[in-house]
Amino acid sequence: MTPIWLNGRLVSEKEARIEPSDRGFTLADGLFETIRITDDRLLWISDHLSRLRSGARTLGIPVPLADAEIIEGLRALVTASAMPDCALRLSLTRGPSAKRGLWPPSEPATPTLIATIASFAETPPAVLVVANATRRNEHSPLSRLKSLSYGDNILAKREAIERGATDALLLNCRGDLACCTVGNLFLQIKNRWATPQLSDGILPGLARARVVQMTGAEERTISADELKDVTEAFITNSLQTTPVLQLDGRQLSPPSLRLDKSTLYKDPGGAPARTS
Repeated sequence: MTPIWLNGRLVSEKEARIEPSDRGFTLADGLFETIRITDDRLLWISDHLSRLRSGARTLGIPVPLADAEIIEGLRALVTASAMPDCALRLSLTRGPSAKRGLWPPSEPATPTLIATIASFAETPPAVLVVANATRRNEHSPLSRLKSLSYGDNILAKREAIERGATDALLLNCRGDLACCTVGNLFLQIKNRWATPQLSDGILPGLARARVVQMTGAEERTISADELKDVTEAFITNSLQTTPVLQLDGRQLSPPSLRLDKSTLYKDPGGAPARTS
């Protein structure tokens, strides 16, 4: 049985308990980070924790442990799980509340910090459609946070599957490109690589930042009309890059960039995932 790291200690799945009144459960009041474990390292862990703390400040949720304590706990979880190449999810919520209501009560916050671990397999090339059911709100601060609130993403993913695709491309409220349901998007348009800029309502992806630096891709607003000029595309997130096979029914060429584990998903300075 896979262990869980909960509020600073390792517990079994049977022991793990989150209060029914936890605001992460009742209101999606929290954040999460998905961390790749590769080559016995917590990939990009410093950046993940920095982004978690930045989002926590925006939401006004205290992070209950120091970075060193969190890293030590995550290492222990990986060691206990004995998974050499896997995905780790670290979630932070405002914690339980004795009172109902939208705004946090005056009682002291007792945040919940939990990490789970699971194996993962890289997904096949994506077939994308532009979502009609929902859009990304570029005016909301939540669009730039890795919030627990993924309702719009779920609706868009469901629509994509119902339309015979594997994922959806989300537009923002202006009708410009934003992102996919679980990743940032890079497009080759007229022989130049581009990706939507942060102000277009996207998450500041850690893989995205590295791809921009490695390739010189332009960060800019991309209109929906430009989709007809896309010749190559791929999706990035903290676990993998996924080439796009089709975009709204049109076949694309395989991405000419090589951004596999040996190039992008490595971190020589990262924290060792195992304690031994």
